[in-house]
Amino acid sequence: MVRRRKKSIILWTVFFDSSRPRSLGRKVPRSLAIRCPTVEELEEAVKALGFEYEVHKDKKYPRTWFQDSCQGYVKIYKSPDMSITRTKLLKMVAEKLKEIRQRRAK
Repeated sequence: MVRRRKKSIILWTVFFDSSRPRSLGRKVPRSLAIRCPTVEELEEAVKALGFEYEVHKDKKYPRTWFQDSCQGYVKIYKSPDMSITRTKLLKMVAEKLKEIRQRRAK
């Protein structure tokens, strides 16, 4: 019997950090990014969008393993019927993160 892994997409907090240049990991435009997002905020955004996910708080982004800021990631599991691209997913999560940050600021 062959076991198949669930397909997944990893979203590092660094992907959404407006203080980082794209060369150090930011994946979304600055207009959608927020300053140093937390894993908790990322988890809240993914949960609000209704995805199945797993949180890893203590992991560091490999490219900047020596820095302690903005660490951790959320792994989103894709179901076979989900036809969303990584880019579209990043934009959806970034918009939700921005909304969460604005709600907390009030």
